[in-house]
Amino acid sequence: MVSGPVTPETELTIYEIRTGHPDNLARFEGDPPETFLGQDLAKNLLGLHLESDFLFLFFDKSVDLAPFLSRFPELELRQTHELRYDQWQDGAGSPPFSVGPLTIRPVFGSGAGPEHGPIGLPEPLLVDPGLAFGFGGHPTTRACLEFLVRLYRPGTTVSPSPGSALDLGCGTGILALAAVRLGAGRALGLDHSHLAVDAANKNARLNRLGHAVTFGRALAQDYAQYPANLVMANIPLFVLRDLVDLGAFVARDYAIVSGLLPEEGEVFLGLLSQSVGHKVLDARRSDRWVSYLIKPCA
Repeated sequence: MVSGPVTPETELTIYEIRTGHPDNLARFEGDPPETFLGQDLAKNLLGLHLESDFLFLFFDKSVDLAPFLSRFPELELRQTHELRYDQWQDGAGSPPFSVGPLTIRPVFGSGAGPEHGPIGLPEPLLVDPGLAFGFGGHPTTRACLEFLVRLYRPGTTVSPSPGSALDLGCGTGILALAAVRLGAGRALGLDHSHLAVDAANKNARLNRLGHAVTFGRALAQDYAQYPANLVMANIPLFVLRDLVDLGAFVARDYAIVSGLLPEEGEVFLGLLSQSVGHKVLDARRSDRWVSYLIKPCA
């Protein structure tokens, strides 16, 4: 895939392709893109995303997909989207912002290393979302960052701070990276999106945190019981239902949960109460979203 920088001014061409059935996505899951696109198309590919029964292909120019589509007659090109990166990635080019002692510095393909912050404060966290969503400014992400700051703030009433973190549905990796930057010894982040995992791994390199943070592509449900003191899940309710059923919040010191509408938040807390005793240590509500910092009790 193309490794050059993506900037707010980059022109994108996004092909939205229906595969006919979710099972048909399997052929595009693990193989390098050149195996199914061919060398000529793959060398101009910026990224790909699989969702439901759709395949999204990202290029920096219009390309001829006819040879590819002819090889897979079950595929149907539904739409072609042509737009700039800053139209696709809401918040592209946004200025840095701070949550407590931690500064989030959006970077869009510059490759610059992190600048040193004031003595005694964490280094700024560089975030390049690439083609995935998540530069850090969404209300749910900010709420989760506020909870992390509370967990790792010196002198906090939370003791001890979590030594390890698990981020289910990690997106571009912001929460896992922030946990380590603030004091966690190690973190694992997982997402089912190729775009998200690519961005998360790039962000780990940008911030020189690859020694402590690992990102991989997987379903959250498959790692529900992976050992970690802190579990984070900024994901839809239907996935959280599965995680509760699978015991993802059992034997945790803390949990951070977001991505929920207020009425969904009530449903989630009800489900959690049936699975494990818990105490809501903090809650944040924006115009649309609700987020929780939770202490499981069993």
